[in-house]
Amino acid sequence: MVLGVLSDTHLSEPDERLEAVLAGPLGPAQMLLHAGDHTGPAVVDHLEFVEPRPYHGVLGNMDGPGLAGRLPPTRVLEVGGCRVGLIHGWGPPDGLVNRVAGVFRAEEVSLVVFGHSHRAEDRMVGGIRLVNPGSAFDRRWSLRRTVALVEVGPSGVVGVEFVEVPG
Repeated sequence: MVLGVLSDTHLSEPDERLEAVLAGPLGPAQMLLHAGDHTGPAVVDHLEFVEPRPYHGVLGNMDGPGLAGRLPPTRVLEVGGCRVGLIHGWGPPDGLVNRVAGVFRAEEVSLVVFGHSHRAEDRMVGGIRLVNPGSAFDRRWSLRRTVALVEVGPSGVVGVEFVEVPG
């Protein structure tokens, strides 16, 4: 199964940029995962009710009170036979991967999807594959705007591709 992974969209409303990312770079995805900082409830509404593919998201530090009761801070999903942890992250970018990895156990998940740093990353820590898609719209601590396509199966992660978002 191919997961379309995004994080840190920081949009108050869905717009043509989001539509272009969903149709273009994330077009091959069979399911969408958003690792927090959607920012506006209308973005979650769009992903949950308008977008035809299944969507799962978590709360980010910039997601306001309108999303606090709606999205959990973490979740674990069974996707294509692979157990996936989803979390936003916190604190400075340096050390983020290790902080996030410490939330989940290798017996619990094969893959952790996270965000917060706006940096695309694909690393192994303690037997867990950790993927941060970066940010599609806000480079902040990165040179590129990116999303990720992650292929998973019963044996875990099959492949990770970062896709640059023009703009």
